[in-house]
Amino acid sequence: MRVRAFITLVLAGSLPPIIGGLPALAEAEVLAAPPDYALSWADEFNTTSVDTTRWSFRTNTPWNAWSTQRPENVTVGGGAMTVHLCPVGRSGPGCTQTFATTLYTGGGLISKDRPRYGYYEVRARTNVGSGWHTAFWSARQGGTGPRTEIDGFEIDSHVPDQIRHNVIAWDHGGTLTSKIYGVGFDSSADWHVYGYEWTEDSLRFYVDGTLKWSTPYAAGTYAHDFPNVWLTAIAIDLNDSPGVDDSALPGRVQFDYVRFYERDAYGDNNTPTGGYAESGTGWADSSLPAFGRLTNRFTCDPGTSAHWTVRPPATGTYRAYFYRVGGTGGQADAPVTVADGGTTLATAPVNFSTTGNAWVPVGGTLSLTEDRPYTVRVARTGAGCIRADAVKFVRQ
Repeated sequence: MRVRAFITLVLAGSLPPIIGGLPALAEAEVLAAPPDYALSWADEFNTTSVDTTRWSFRTNTPWNAWSTQRPENVTVGGGAMTVHLCPVGRSGPGCTQTFATTLYTGGGLISKDRPRYGYYEVRARTNVGSGWHTAFWSARQGGTGPRTEIDGFEIDSHVPDQIRHNVIAWDHGGTLTSKIYGVGFDSSADWHVYGYEWTEDSLRFYVDGTLKWSTPYAAGTYAHDFPNVWLTAIAIDLNDSPGVDDSALPGRVQFDYVRFYERDAYGDNNTPTGGYAESGTGWADSSLPAFGRLTNRFTCDPGTSAHWTVRPPATGTYRAYFYRVGGTGGQADAPVTVADGGTTLATAPVNFSTTGNAWVPVGGTLSLTEDRPYTVRVARTGAGCIRADAVKFVRQ
């Protein structure tokens, strides 16, 4: 499996030792991602400080909040990331006096990576005492316009046995929510595992490995962008909170780990980490609808092409697909190829003159290698325009 961080894996049937004071996982808590998923990105928080090459600090003060978020309130050590919750005018792991704010202080981390489809999971323990809102969620930092927010869990500390999951279609559809429900345990009393699976069609939310809520969320209906991952705890007036319990401060919220797993591999012209390139002239944004309600590109000039570099998350059998954006003026038989370096693995003609969008298969099954760069290329070889949007390798 490819993992862009140093991690300690938890394998089914093999219990980890107690590390830095953290309780070992009970056997029933040794959980796994859904079938065919491979670990792609993780932070086990086994170091002694926040890895600032991979994380930013949450420092904004949201509307109607009782706290400001401070970088010094977030520490890593003893096998966990801790958000320190401090009284008014105090901050840091010791909650010492600060002149930076006259509010309570909390904090959090925001990933610099911006993944999309896959399974996300954390192991967390919330704080004791009212007034604080802990969340594990995804949203594009500083994002505007149509975009997606996924709330893996939201827990308000005056009701630590209640939880809520949301999928918010900002500026394009409103909020889909599980509403608040009881989980049957006190989230501040022990560690619990929270996860969500995001696919092209839906979101599924898990607590301690049990599916708790799901909702359709199709890429043709909603904007599926590339959000950051957030681990945060703030003081805020939500869910009829009675206010911050000063007698419970200093407090803390802790995250044992965060992990992201992938099953299928996607390439998109909007991918924030690159992997998409164009050659030739005339390329511009198309007005036709794109996959995930993002953007697609087109050119009508001869001798042009576009390609995506895609890396499978695990060695195995896949099928390749090209997302055809169809419409008037498109080339009727534009070649799409899948290649391993200079070796062509599959090819298929794509008809861009057909109205409507669809995933078009490129060849049959392919045996692909974990993390190896494969290229999917579309070329203009005849009359009409070609369009470049998205490609994927689907695990078989």
